[in-house]
Amino acid sequence: MNTYVCPKVRAYIENEILPRYDALPGHTGSHINNVIERSLKIVSILENTDTKVDVNMVYVIAAYHDLGREIANKTHHEWSAYLLRRDEKLRKLFPPEEIEIMAEAVEDHRASSERPEPRSIYGKIVSSADRSYSVNEILARAYDYNKTLHPDYTEDELIEAVRRILRRKYSPDGYAATKIYFLKEEYYEFLKEVDRLTRDPEQFKKTQQEFNKKRGL
Repeated sequence: MNTYVCPKVRAYIENEILPRYDALPGHTGSHINNVIERSLKIVSILENTDTKVDVNMVYVIAAYHDLGREIANKTHHEWSAYLLRRDEKLRKLFPPEEIEIMAEAVEDHRASSERPEPRSIYGKIVSSADRSYSVNEILARAYDYNKTLHPDYTEDELIEAVRRILRRKYSPDGYAATKIYFLKEEYYEFLKEVDRLTRDPEQFKKTQQEFNKKRGL
């Protein structure tokens, strides 16, 4: 397996898809680049196994998985797949059957998906890569997104809302604590750290405030 991404695919994604994330609160280009990086890391891990995947497809899926947030956040996975299926330039680079596999993987990537598991190895790769592995990353994303969503909140209300959201998502019984297929050890260590951080409202508030200062907020 070759982890080298086709120059035409990379150029299209970097020039025309990735810049579109800059306008999306909480899901900036840095998040997408992290997902791409982790997806390619998983591909490199699979090189030493009997599981074969196309690195170009993995790259496109990772780049596209949140693009539907341009249209709607709650159903962004469906809109992302819709945009991928209708992308004429991608249709010139990939055959129809690969377009459909990529679209299904995008649809299946959400940790909160009601589907028992992704329909393909590609969905499992992007679902695993889309998980956060950095506490600072989730503090930034959750705070920025909720500040945009709730401009009327006081600072204390906003920080507590962020804590509750992270607790609901990443606690041991949270919806993002299961259905992880790759990079498991890294992810489980991250979950333990988030669990400790979000248990105590006052400690969480202090941590978020200190982190915001470092970011210049």
